Amino acid sequence: MKMKKALFFGFGIIVFMLALNSCNKLDDDYSYREISAVSAVNVVPGSTGLDIGLDQNKLNNNWEGVFSYNRVLNYKNAYPGSRLVRVFDPNATVGDSALVSQKIDLTPGKYYSLYVIGKDKIEILTTEDDFGTLRSGFAKFRFMNLSSEAPKLTLTFNDTDSLSVKDKAYKDLDNFKEIAISEVYKLKVNGVGMSELLADFRPEEKEIYTIYASGLKSSNDIDKRYSLQIVKHK
Repeated sequence: MKMKKALFFGFGIIVFMLALNSCNKLDDDYSYREISAVSAVNVVPGSTGLDIGLDQNKLNNNWEGVFSYNRVLNYKNAYPGSRLVRVFDPNATVGDSALVSQKIDLTPGKYYSLYVIGKDKIEILTTEDDFGTLRSGFAKFRFMNLSSEAPKLTLTFNDTDSLSVKDKAYKDLDNFKEIAISEVYKLKVNGVGMSELLADFRPEEKEIYTIYASGLKSSNDIDKRYSLQIVKHK
Protein backbone atom coordinates (compact mmCIF):
# COMPACT_ATOMS: atom_id res chain seq x y z
CA MET A 1 0.00 0.00 0.00
CA LYS A 2 1.38 3.37 -0.98
CA MET A 3 1.14 5.72 1.99
CA LYS A 4 1.68 9.38 1.23
CA LYS A 5 4.10 11.25 3.48
CA ALA A 6 3.12 14.89 3.86
CA LEU A 7 3.99 17.33 6.59
CA PHE A 8 1.45 19.12 8.70
CA PHE A 9 1.07 22.86 8.44
CA GLY A 10 0.81 24.96 11.57
CA PHE A 11 -1.87 27.48 12.27
CA GLY A 12 -2.76 29.97 14.98
CA ILE A 13 -5.45 28.74 17.36
CA ILE A 14 -6.31 32.33 18.31
CA VAL A 15 -8.38 32.64 15.12
CA PHE A 16 -9.62 29.04 15.09
CA MET A 17 -6.70 27.57 13.18
CA LEU A 18 -7.11 29.94 10.22
CA ALA A 19 -3.64 31.50 10.18
CA LEU A 20 -1.30 28.93 8.66
CA ASN A 21 2.44 28.73 9.19
CA SER A 22 4.49 26.32 7.10
CA CYS A 23 6.16 23.40 8.90
CA ASN A 24 8.79 22.46 6.33
CA LYS A 25 10.73 19.76 8.16
CA LEU A 26 10.55 17.47 11.13
CA ASP A 27 12.28 18.42 14.34
CA ASP A 28 15.84 17.08 14.50
CA ASP A 29 14.81 14.88 17.43
CA TYR A 30 12.53 12.81 15.16
CA SER A 31 13.09 10.59 12.15
CA TYR A 32 10.43 9.21 9.81
CA ARG A 33 10.59 5.88 11.65
CA GLU A 34 9.71 7.61 14.91
CA ILE A 35 6.66 9.55 13.76
CA SER A 36 3.01 8.55 13.52
CA ALA A 37 0.48 9.15 10.74
CA VAL A 38 -3.06 10.49 11.11
CA SER A 39 -6.02 10.73 8.72
CA ALA A 40 -9.48 12.19 9.33
CA VAL A 41 -13.01 11.65 8.02
CA ASN A 42 -15.98 14.01 8.45
CA VAL A 43 -19.02 11.84 9.20
CA VAL A 44 -21.24 14.60 10.64
CA PRO A 45 -24.46 14.60 8.54
CA GLY A 46 -25.17 17.97 6.94
CA SER A 47 -21.75 19.38 7.76
CA THR A 48 -20.67 21.81 5.05
CA GLY A 49 -17.17 22.13 6.46
CA LEU A 50 -15.12 21.72 9.62
CA ASP A 51 -11.62 22.55 10.80
CA ILE A 52 -9.71 19.79 12.57
CA GLY A 53 -6.26 19.84 14.09
CA LEU A 54 -3.71 18.24 16.38
CA ASP A 55 -2.52 20.71 19.01
CA GLN A 56 -1.70 23.77 16.86
CA ASN A 57 -1.37 21.84 13.59
CA LYS A 58 -4.23 21.98 11.12
CA LEU A 59 -5.07 18.75 9.28
CA ASN A 60 -7.33 20.18 6.57
CA ASN A 61 -5.07 22.43 4.51
CA ASN A 62 -6.82 25.04 2.37
CA TRP A 63 -5.67 23.60 -0.98
CA GLU A 64 -7.21 20.21 -0.15
CA GLY A 65 -10.71 21.67 -0.33
CA VAL A 66 -13.44 21.91 2.26
CA PHE A 67 -13.53 19.22 4.97
CA SER A 68 -17.22 18.54 4.38
CA TYR A 69 -19.52 15.56 5.02
CA ASN A 70 -17.93 12.22 4.06
CA ARG A 71 -14.72 13.99 3.02
CA VAL A 72 -11.50 12.10 3.77
CA LEU A 73 -8.14 13.64 4.67
CA ASN A 74 -5.31 11.28 3.75
CA TYR A 75 -2.60 10.27 6.21
CA LYS A 76 -0.22 12.99 7.35
CA ASN A 77 2.81 12.84 9.59
CA ALA A 78 2.30 13.57 13.28
CA TYR A 79 4.63 13.68 16.25
CA PRO A 80 3.94 10.79 18.65
CA GLY A 81 2.84 11.15 22.24
CA SER A 82 -0.20 12.78 23.82
CA ARG A 83 -1.93 15.09 21.32
CA LEU A 84 -5.00 17.29 21.58
CA VAL A 85 -7.53 16.84 18.77
CA ARG A 86 -9.98 19.70 18.30
CA VAL A 87 -12.76 20.32 15.81
CA PHE A 88 -14.03 23.83 15.03
CA ASP A 89 -16.76 25.41 12.95
CA PRO A 90 -14.77 27.63 10.54
CA ASN A 91 -17.76 29.98 10.24
CA ALA A 92 -18.09 30.54 13.98
CA THR A 93 -17.39 33.86 15.65
CA VAL A 94 -13.78 34.34 16.75
CA GLY A 95 -13.58 33.38 20.41
CA ASP A 96 -16.04 30.48 20.23
CA SER A 97 -14.84 27.22 21.73
CA ALA A 98 -14.15 23.97 19.91
CA LEU A 99 -17.10 21.75 18.97
CA VAL A 100 -15.20 18.86 20.54
CA SER A 101 -11.78 18.39 22.15
CA GLN A 102 -10.16 15.05 22.89
CA LYS A 103 -6.73 13.81 23.94
CA ILE A 104 -5.25 10.91 21.98
CA ASP A 105 -1.99 8.99 22.37
CA LEU A 106 0.04 8.34 19.21
CA THR A 107 2.63 5.57 19.05
CA PRO A 108 5.67 5.93 16.76
CA GLY A 109 5.29 4.05 13.48
CA LYS A 110 1.51 3.60 13.86
CA TYR A 111 -1.34 4.84 11.63
CA TYR A 112 -4.53 6.36 13.03
CA SER A 113 -7.88 7.57 11.70
CA LEU A 114 -10.03 10.24 13.34
CA TYR A 115 -13.74 9.89 12.55
CA VAL A 116 -15.69 13.04 13.40
CA ILE A 117 -19.17 11.68 14.10
CA GLY A 118 -22.48 12.49 15.76
CA LYS A 119 -25.77 14.23 15.19
CA ASP A 120 -26.74 16.49 18.10
CA LYS A 121 -23.39 16.04 19.85
CA ILE A 122 -20.15 15.79 17.89
CA GLU A 123 -17.61 13.15 18.93
CA ILE A 124 -14.23 11.90 17.72
CA LEU A 125 -13.84 8.15 17.19
CA THR A 126 -10.14 7.26 16.99
CA THR A 127 -8.95 4.02 15.40
CA GLU A 128 -5.45 2.54 15.31
CA ASP A 129 -5.16 1.24 11.77
CA ASP A 130 -3.19 -2.00 12.08
CA PHE A 131 -2.86 -3.31 8.52
CA GLY A 132 -0.76 -6.36 9.34
CA THR A 133 0.89 -8.22 6.44
CA LEU A 134 -0.32 -7.45 2.91
CA ARG A 135 -0.22 -10.48 0.59
CA SER A 136 -0.10 -10.61 -3.19
CA GLY A 137 -3.54 -11.21 -4.69
CA PHE A 138 -5.36 -9.74 -1.70
CA ALA A 139 -6.56 -6.47 -0.24
CA LYS A 140 -7.92 -5.75 3.24
CA PHE A 141 -11.12 -4.13 4.48
CA ARG A 142 -13.10 -3.37 7.60
CA PHE A 143 -16.74 -2.34 8.06
CA MET A 144 -17.96 0.37 10.42
CA ASN A 145 -21.45 1.49 11.42
CA LEU A 146 -21.17 5.28 11.72
CA SER A 147 -24.88 6.07 11.35
CA SER A 148 -26.18 7.34 14.70
CA GLU A 149 -29.77 6.42 13.79
CA ALA A 150 -29.01 2.89 12.59
CA PRO A 151 -29.48 -0.35 14.54
CA LYS A 152 -26.94 -3.15 14.22
CA LEU A 153 -25.93 -3.52 10.57
CA THR A 154 -24.75 -6.48 8.49
CA LEU A 155 -22.50 -6.22 5.43
CA THR A 156 -22.49 -9.03 2.85
CA PHE A 157 -20.38 -9.65 -0.26
CA ASN A 158 -22.09 -11.36 -3.21
CA ASP A 159 -24.71 -12.76 -0.80
CA THR A 160 -22.18 -15.16 0.74
CA ASP A 161 -21.31 -15.60 4.40
CA SER A 162 -17.56 -16.09 4.12
CA LEU A 163 -16.75 -12.37 4.10
CA SER A 164 -19.85 -11.00 5.82
CA VAL A 165 -19.62 -8.71 8.83
CA LYS A 166 -22.68 -9.22 11.01
CA ASP A 167 -24.53 -7.19 13.63
CA LYS A 168 -22.18 -4.23 13.69
CA ALA A 169 -23.40 -1.70 16.28
CA TYR A 170 -22.82 2.05 16.10
CA LYS A 171 -19.12 2.89 16.64
CA ASP A 172 -18.07 -0.78 17.00
CA LEU A 173 -14.50 -1.38 15.83
CA ASP A 174 -13.11 -4.43 14.04
CA ASN A 175 -9.81 -5.63 12.63
CA PHE A 176 -9.07 -5.52 8.91
CA LYS A 177 -9.94 -8.70 6.98
CA GLU A 178 -8.39 -10.10 3.81
CA ILE A 179 -10.34 -10.15 0.55
CA ALA A 180 -9.30 -11.60 -2.83
CA ILE A 181 -8.96 -9.08 -5.66
CA SER A 182 -10.14 -11.42 -8.43
CA GLU A 183 -13.67 -10.05 -8.83
CA VAL A 184 -16.11 -7.18 -8.42
CA TYR A 185 -18.10 -7.64 -5.24
CA LYS A 186 -21.75 -6.72 -4.82
CA LEU A 187 -22.08 -5.13 -1.40
CA LYS A 188 -25.27 -5.09 0.63
CA VAL A 189 -25.82 -3.47 4.02
CA ASN A 190 -28.97 -4.33 5.94
CA GLY A 191 -30.44 -3.46 9.32
CA VAL A 192 -33.86 -3.77 10.92
CA GLY A 193 -36.05 -0.91 9.74
CA MET A 194 -33.36 0.48 7.42
CA SER A 195 -33.34 0.70 3.64
CA GLU A 196 -30.89 -1.67 1.95
CA LEU A 197 -27.61 -0.06 0.86
CA LEU A 198 -25.98 -1.36 -2.33
CA ALA A 199 -22.58 -0.76 -3.94
CA ASP A 200 -20.04 -2.37 -6.27
CA PHE A 201 -16.56 -2.90 -4.85
CA ARG A 202 -13.43 -3.82 -6.82
CA PRO A 203 -10.52 -4.08 -4.35
CA GLU A 204 -6.99 -3.47 -5.60
CA GLU A 205 -3.98 -5.57 -4.67
CA LYS A 206 -2.36 -4.75 -1.32
CA GLU A 207 -4.69 -1.80 -0.74
CA ILE A 208 -6.61 -1.11 2.47
CA TYR A 209 -10.26 -0.04 2.67
CA THR A 210 -12.77 1.07 5.24
CA ILE A 211 -16.40 0.54 4.25
CA TYR A 212 -18.83 2.47 6.42
CA ALA A 213 -22.50 3.35 6.68
CA SER A 214 -23.28 6.96 7.55
CA GLY A 215 -26.10 9.47 7.54
CA LEU A 216 -29.61 9.70 8.91
CA LYS A 217 -32.60 7.46 8.30
CA SER A 218 -34.82 10.45 9.02
CA SER A 219 -33.47 12.62 6.15
CA ASN A 220 -33.66 12.58 2.35
CA ASP A 221 -31.21 15.47 2.04
CA ILE A 222 -28.24 14.37 -0.10
CA ASP A 223 -25.86 15.77 2.54
CA LYS A 224 -27.55 13.94 5.41
CA ARG A 225 -29.24 10.81 4.12
CA TYR A 226 -28.29 7.25 5.00
CA SER A 227 -25.62 5.96 2.61
CA LEU A 228 -22.64 3.64 2.10
CA GLN A 229 -19.07 4.90 1.66
CA ILE A 230 -15.87 3.11 0.56
CA VAL A 231 -12.58 4.74 1.57
CA LYS A 232 -9.12 3.69 0.40
CA HIS A 233 -6.46 4.36 3.02
CA LYS A 234 -3.59 6.39 1.58
